Amino acid sequence: MAKDRSGSVRPFLAWTARMWSAVALTMLVGGCVLLQSRSGSSSSARTPKDAVVRQERAECGRLTEKEVKKRDYLPPCPATPPGLHGKLKVREDVSLEEAVQDLADGVGVGGSWAPPDCVPRWSIAIIVPFRDRQPQVGPFLYHMHNFLQRQQLNYSIYIVEQEGTELFNRARLLNVGYLEALREGPFDCYAFHDIDMLPEDDRHLYHCSEQPRHLAVAASNHNYKSSHSLVYNKYFGGACLMTQDHLARVNGWSNIYWGWGGEDDDMWRRLSFEDLPVWRFPANIARYRTIKHGPQVVNNKRYQTLKRNTGRYPNDGLSTIKYIVKSVVRHPLYTHIAADIGTPLPPS
Repeated sequence: MAKDRSGSVRPFLAWTARMWSAVALTMLVGGCVLLQSRSGSSSSARTPKDAVVRQERAECGRLTEKEVKKRDYLPPCPATPPGLHGKLKVREDVSLEEAVQDLADGVGVGGSWAPPDCVPRWSIAIIVPFRDRQPQVGPFLYHMHNFLQRQQLNYSIYIVEQEGTELFNRARLLNVGYLEALREGPFDCYAFHDIDMLPEDDRHLYHCSEQPRHLAVAASNHNYKSSHSLVYNKYFGGACLMTQDHLARVNGWSNIYWGWGGEDDDMWRRLSFEDLPVWRFPANIARYRTIKHGPQVVNNKRYQTLKRNTGRYPNDGLSTIKYIVKSVVRHPLYTHIAADIGTPLPPS
């Protein structure tokens, strides 16, 4: 991960080399459809076939070595992308088929993209927890691909679906998405993004930061009141952005919140315990439209769980999650990961 973008020429050249290895890998992924059936594999039992998977991606890419080398001579993308529109109209009526028809020619299979005429400043994995929200897939992909491309980012979109009938566990899916994206990286940072939250201003740049970033500052479902003005002013939900270092320090997300609510409060506490202040864009820029959806099954015990989990995060998170990846499918605009994330533990 590059943090030194000033100073001597040598650190800059080293960062550029690392960045372009990530860009090349992402573009290579775009040339093929990789269907994996990895029943029986879990976060605690990785095998040497990981290297085989990476080699397969490299061999099926559409960029030749000569073409990749040519890109080394591109200029860096400007700090302020030139094609920003400012305030955006959010369309909720876009089907997945319409999104594919409109965007697929420019996006690598699996949902990866990099600007063709400059070296991107950041590579980002967009991780989306998912279950029973199919009508929202089209609007999300249509909006986010256009949004991220205008910001000249190198990005990949992962939709992580929970299998089974247990209560939805958003945080476990975020942990799974992060660990699976990490294997395909490197990425400079990771955006954890609900599928019903769409940014309304492309000046809200999804750039990586030395501080964790809360992205969804002012959302339509809260009448665009900023997180600071909410009764509940430590809100970290909807969409946020963190680096690998941040996630390592807080041990990722808690695994014990089944049903809606609680996991974002838990993450706020983890960040506080690690002295990681949260950064936000101003509320007039960091505005989000919340797409309408059906009612959630609320976790009625989330506050008791939150109280019980205070300070115990080193033993609850990335280091302890158990899951099985059932399949990975590279669709035209996104990578779909289906995962068995287990069941709640019986009350102790």
